[in-house]
Amino acid sequence: MRELLRRLSLHPFLAFEICLASFFINLLSLASPIFVIQVLNRYVGYGFDGTLITLTVGMLIAGVLNHAFTVVRVRLASAVNVGPDRVLSETVLGCLARAKMSTLGRIPPARIHELMSGIQVVQSGYDASVICSVLDMPFLILFVGATFFLSPVLALITILAIACSMLAGWLNIRRGKRMNDAMRNESVVHRGNLANAISGADTVRAFGGRGYLTGVFQAQMDKLQQIKRDMVQSGTRGQAVLQSIAMLLRVMVYAVGAREVVAGSMSTGGLIGASILSGKALAVSASFMKSRAMIAQAGQMMQSLHEFVRQPLESETGTELKDYRGAIEIKDLGFAYPGSTGPLFEGLDVNIEPGNIVIVTGHNGAGKTSLVRLLLGLIDPGRGQILAGGVDVRQLSAPWWRKQVMYLPQEPTFLNASIRENICLNAPGMDDDRLNRVVEIAGLKKYLDTSVQGLEAQVVNGGAELAVGIRRRLALARALSVQGAVAVLDEPAEGFDIEGLRAMDMIIQSMVKVKKTMIIVSQDMRLMQRADIIIDLGNKPKPNVLHPKKDAAPKETEAPKSGGVQ
Repeated sequence: MRELLRRLSLHPFLAFEICLASFFINLLSLASPIFVIQVLNRYVGYGFDGTLITLTVGMLIAGVLNHAFTVVRVRLASAVNVGPDRVLSETVLGCLARAKMSTLGRIPPARIHELMSGIQVVQSGYDASVICSVLDMPFLILFVGATFFLSPVLALITILAIACSMLAGWLNIRRGKRMNDAMRNESVVHRGNLANAISGADTVRAFGGRGYLTGVFQAQMDKLQQIKRDMVQSGTRGQAVLQSIAMLLRVMVYAVGAREVVAGSMSTGGLIGASILSGKALAVSASFMKSRAMIAQAGQMMQSLHEFVRQPLESETGTELKDYRGAIEIKDLGFAYPGSTGPLFEGLDVNIEPGNIVIVTGHNGAGKTSLVRLLLGLIDPGRGQILAGGVDVRQLSAPWWRKQVMYLPQEPTFLNASIRENICLNAPGMDDDRLNRVVEIAGLKKYLDTSVQGLEAQVVNGGAELAVGIRRRLALARALSVQGAVAVLDEPAEGFDIEGLRAMDMIIQSMVKVKKTMIIVSQDMRLMQRADIIIDLGNKPKPNVLHPKKDAAPKETEAPKSGGVQ
């Protein structure tokens, strides 16, 4: 409820107009019982047609005005949510794009999907219909007061029915919260397993995983179906309770009211009018409790989203170096994943000068890709520093730093966008001439020439449906679009055919000529022979750092000792 009031407070004049429209709508709702009372008491009693015509015309005018105010109020209430809904979406999606991977990576993807869909839950919880029903609630007093004016006893019966309906609604909200929590948790697990089955479709077929998945999915579906049945039964019971209360209210109003009519303390028209007013009061309270349930669900999701957006974000306002040439210094660097028994590596000290070729090697799981992610600032070190141009990477502006690094990941993924948009992600201002050169250098032109849409062809499913070689070429083109001073290549030979390897060799040679700093994850002996620095992460816990060119320098020979046989 606090969030709803906050949204209204952002537009005080608009909120005033909505409240004013609500006043007239509820005031005009009194026209129906007044019309019934007057027709039965005056026209039926006297039979003057002029009275009937006047009352009918007045009722029609009231109905038209009520409709007009209702339409206007819905439009105004919808306008209240435009700004807050946009801010919420931008904040959550911005956090998703900027959250540090060290924390974002710990959240299961299925949970992130649930949070993203939670934006719509929040929007539905504060939509125009909810705002209108909440603002109608204070006018409950108007309908109860009008009933009291006709019959204090019937007003008391109405108040009792309203209290019972609100209690039933409150209990239903509590039950619904528990069931929604259970449904959300089970859905997260189910979506995670389903995503795993889709991404591992080849594994399921090649290694006979069908039986296992069938058992897992059946157990999860049974749980989900049971929770759904419980939710339906709870909702049905709640609806039945409200209908029963409404029926009992009508029965009691007519039963008690009939005695008052017989006793002469109330007219027949007053009895029917009181029935209409009590029914309207009960409907207002029931609508409010339904909206209250939606607000409670939205508030719960809002709390989850607030926790999500409180994650540490990458800096966008950090330092930007004016003349960065590719110098990187690694000081006492150490890193360990949460929950691991020991560090991947520690005590790494390397001074990389502009134009150096650095080869990172080591066995599988030694931490090669983790070191690459540390260099990019995607994750933070456990200890030590990575300095670029003398400035800690964590203090640099993340967007600026990413534009200094030509990055080729080992397992590239892409956005569901066109090939052009994927290549130009970090270089949105790239012209067509340079784009075509990048495509040709990366060896992607032949593939694009066979595609009907060319650069406008859409990448779907993150590029998983593309052949491995095409994915690597597309990732290479994306890397080449960045004109940075540093190139980070994670297993650059992997996934390429002979033609692709030849193109990669030419690219590396061209980078050497222009003295780009290159950090290459590779086991290729040819590259190691050209390296200025070799970082062997296979040595634990402190990696070996070799300088082949310096170590290969000729040493002074010692003079032979005297006394030997010549």
